Amino acid sequence: MSLLEDRYRHVLRLLPASYRAEREEEMVCAFVEGAGGLSDADNPRPRWSEIASVAALSVRVRLGGVGAAPRFLAWGDAVRLVAVLGLFFHAAVSCVWLLSLLRFYGAADQAALGGTESARRLWDIVQTLGYLLWISAFASLVRGHPRIAKILALLALALFYSPILQGGSAFRSENLVYGFLFAVPVLSLMAGFHRDAPRARHPRWTAVLPVVVGVPLYAIMNVLSSLGMARTIDWRLWSWVWPWLDTSGLACLALLVASAFLFGTRPWAPGGGRGPALPLALAILSVPVLLAHVSHLTFDAVDPATRTMAAVNIGQLVAVLLCGLALTGLAVRAMPALPPVPPPFPSDQRPEDR
Repeated sequence: MSLLEDRYRHVLRLLPASYRAEREEEMVCAFVEGAGGLSDADNPRPRWSEIASVAALSVRVRLGGVGAAPRFLAWGDAVRLVAVLGLFFHAAVSCVWLLSLLRFYGAADQAALGGTESARRLWDIVQTLGYLLWISAFASLVRGHPRIAKILALLALALFYSPILQGGSAFRSENLVYGFLFAVPVLSLMAGFHRDAPRARHPRWTAVLPVVVGVPLYAIMNVLSSLGMARTIDWRLWSWVWPWLDTSGLACLALLVASAFLFGTRPWAPGGGRGPALPLALAILSVPVLLAHVSHLTFDAVDPATRTMAAVNIGQLVAVLLCGLALTGLAVRAMPALPPVPPPFPSDQRPEDR
């Protein structure tokens, strides 16, 4: 075995064993022939483009679509579900923040907002664009346009990270941790909706679901905010409510409600509803939700209200953690076995001899 062949075989370990057992010899032959007869003295190495193509193939195989091994299909369905659920959450929350921004502009004194070229106006425009991008990305995905959804989601993610990447006073390490709440659905979208993934085109009404959820949520939050601004307010009650109203608190609430629905309906679900995709997707989403909420955790509370809010934050984290563990156990129990690995070819029999 030449040095180059050994290095190609090392790169091919990125692929699942079952896939490698069927295609490794063929792929190694193709790679070595394409290298142009380099000897060991040349210290040959696989090209970066070849390594990248093998890595992309590994992702496509492990996150398989229709026709893939059940184990890989389950992982693929779960990752695609992470993208759909994550984008739906950000699209619904974007509706809330967009309506809040529009209401602010409608009620605020225009003179106090500065000129049309002020930094405040420019930042509000950027925020509005980011909200619209999340909503459009979800609509494109459920309408069967994953490529457009990827472009829109990447732009929205870039807008979110732009203040962090600029550094300076805007940079805070907890923002990077909080950003996983936005990055994980986008990464799942990029990885799960590959060229071999099934193309699903949902009805038109699914594209407006974030608006259907976001508008009532905006109304509820608006009422709660108005009550919270009242002259007479019971802080003992509101300190239990406020930790649920920001983005990470809403993410905790959404994950807990979805998990409770799953646990409550699973015993009566038909056979197809007991697969590992949904619990695995929720278990994956519990990680960025935990990280986002941890970034808001403080231990320097000095008054009873903030101490209560800190306790609620910890309770939310514990609840999400327990849900994540239970969902992981559920997904592991329902996960299909790995595909069998075909026996290796005899040393004197090559694939082309069969």
